[in-house]
Order: sequence, then C-alpha cells, then structure tokens
Amino acid sequence: MRKSTLNLVKMMNRELVVKELQKNPNQSRADLAKKTKLSKPTISEIVRELIDENIVLETGYGPSTGGKKPISLVYNANFRYVIGILIENDTIFFALGDMNGEIIKIFHEKFKPLTQAEVILQLIVDGVGRLIKVEKIPMEKILGVVLGVSGITMDDNEIVQSSPTINWGTMNIKKELSRRLDKEVVIENDVNLMTIGEHYKGQAKNIKDFVYFFIGNGIGSGLFLDGSFYKGYHSASGEVGFMMIGEEDIIENDLGVFETNYGLFGISQRLSEKNHFNKIEDGSSLLLFLQKQRDNPKIKKILDEVIDNWAKATINMVSIIDPQAIILAGELEQMDQSSFKQYVKRIEKFVPKMPEIRVTKLGSKAGIYGAFHLGLEHFHMKGFKHVD
Repeated sequence: MRKSTLNLVKMMNRELVVKELQKNPNQSRADLAKKTKLSKPTISEIVRELIDENIVLETGYGPSTGGKKPISLVYNANFRYVIGILIENDTIFFALGDMNGEIIKIFHEKFKPLTQAEVILQLIVDGVGRLIKVEKIPMEKILGVVLGVSGITMDDNEIVQSSPTINWGTMNIKKELSRRLDKEVVIENDVNLMTIGEHYKGQAKNIKDFVYFFIGNGIGSGLFLDGSFYKGYHSASGEVGFMMIGEEDIIENDLGVFETNYGLFGISQRLSEKNHFNKIEDGSSLLLFLQKQRDNPKIKKILDEVIDNWAKATINMVSIIDPQAIILAGELEQMDQSSFKQYVKRIEKFVPKMPEIRVTKLGSKAGIYGAFHLGLEHFHMKGFKHVD
C-alpha cells in the first residue's frame, strides 16, 4: 500500500513537471522547483528520468544570474503519438498527432456511401499503415487510435446504430479494429469530436455554452454546457437529425425524420425526383449548386425550404439550451450571403434570445483535433507512466 501511494505521488509530480514545461518551455530545474513547489532533489530526479525516456530535452544553457549557467529544458511533444481518424460523409480522414495535439500529417481516402463494414475496416487498417510508413513512426510509439463515426455508438458493445453512410451491421468496431491494429481504440460520434475540437482549437474557444451544428449526409450537433461537453444519458445527445421536421412517412436507412428530409441524401433525392440534379459536379457542395441555380424558381423553392428548415432546427435548439453561440459546420459552411441572411433572420424572428452565429474555420480538422484531444486524455497515463 505504501509503495502504491509513493508511486502515485511520483506519477502526479511527473505530470506536474511535464504540464509546466508544456505551458512554459525553456525553464531550468531551479525554475521548475519554484513553479511546481517541489524540492530541488525531487525535480532533479524527475527531470533525469524524463530525459532518459526522451519526454524532456535539454536545449542548451540559459542566461546566468551570477553563478553557473542553467540548462534549459523543453517538453518533447514527439516522444509518443496518437492517431485520429474521422469518417465524414464519403471520406475517411487519417491524421497523426503529437503529444500537444498538433497535426503532423493528414490525408484522406474516398469511399462509396453505404459501403459494408468489412471494406471500411480494411480501408482504415491500410490507411493507418500508410500513415506510419510515410512518417517513419514505429507502431510501438503510437499510444492509441480514436475513430470518429456518424451514428450512435452503444457504450456496452461499441455497435454503431443509425449511421447514414456505412452499413456497420452488428460488428463490434472497437474490438475488431483493436485486434487488427494491435492498439487500443476509442470510438466516438464524429460530430462530438468536431465539437470538442472546436472548443479547444476553433470558434468556440472561451465559450462555455454553445451548440455545434453539422449538416452532411446525416445531421447532428454537439453540446458544451457550462464549460463541459455533454453526451447525455445514452450518449445520444445532439442527435438533432431525429427532430420531427419534415415528412414523417419517408424515413429510411435508420435515419431520423429531419436528416431524411433535409440531410444531403434527402435533398439529393428531392432534386433527382424533380429532374434538377443533372448539372451538379461530382464532389461539389450541394448547397453551392442550389445557390448557383437560385434564378430557377423551382430550385429557389427547394433552397428556401432547406434553409428555413435548417433554421427551424436551430430555433428548437436555441429555445431549449439558450447557448451563447451556434457554430455552423458541414454544408452550413457553404451558405452565401443571401442564404445566411435568410437563415439568421428566421431564427431572430422566433427565438427568445439570439445567440452568436459563427461559422467554423477548422472544417473537418475540428474532428481531428477533437480526436487528438480525446485520445491524449484517454491514453494519458500510458504516455507518462514510469514507476519502479
């Protein structure tokens, strides 16, 4: 029991030193003793261990204050890594992050919507292999993998429900991917990761109460309430795609009413049925297509309906949560001045208090940053543990 207590204290002291160097690099051992209030012998022992493990580096001598020149120390963010993977619509993003949660390398792979789970898993395994090969990183230096997927993940068995783009079936994604990669894997909703990333790196910095609103093939949102990310009792908060907005009798592919009608799949279906869809270019934004065709009265009618119903969902969220800000992402980022004005005007007309409306500047990178943050938090003890 005594040894366990001493080890815990040692671990806490190590973390204290590392966090101090992360915040304020190029400090001496004496500086660290003052900042952390740990004794000089304790600091010397911890620093020696951290240097031996390549977690801390000596960068040379600092200025002298009259005696021996102090040796400056910095945190080595590249001593271990985390991999973030985000599946957004028909694209898989792969990224390698350092221990500060910064992107070292990122690339993406396309796939056809409604692809089977086995195909997607193989794409993920191949993508991870490519990532570490290109960056020449040995797999043993990877702490773990965080995968963002659309849909609702069930905490008890990691089976994904209501995914708009992939037929996951009954596959236990976490278990199967962990086995193939021989690494610990965390599965999280993609919009939740984007929300977390936006909070730490994007438009929601220093905002305690906000909603992240994403329109893609599916529709989702993420919530920060009183400075904390909120998942809900069943880890299904923010599933605004299930709002009762639109025709109720055309639900398909486990989608909610709102996303069936006004997600990209639903809008595309409506355009196809009215023979308006033959001019759009592959890979281009559906909303941009609608906005460019605004002079066509039939297209404008669909565009107005889409914008008004996206605003209706926002009104519902604002009325319940009263957030300081709404962060717009996905297809919402593509609103031109006219559409944005229409969207905001409709919200202002019906909400009790108007929030700030901000557009993400991170795009898909929000989900990657969120994956890094969640991964570093989850794998943290693995990255720093060293006890005798």
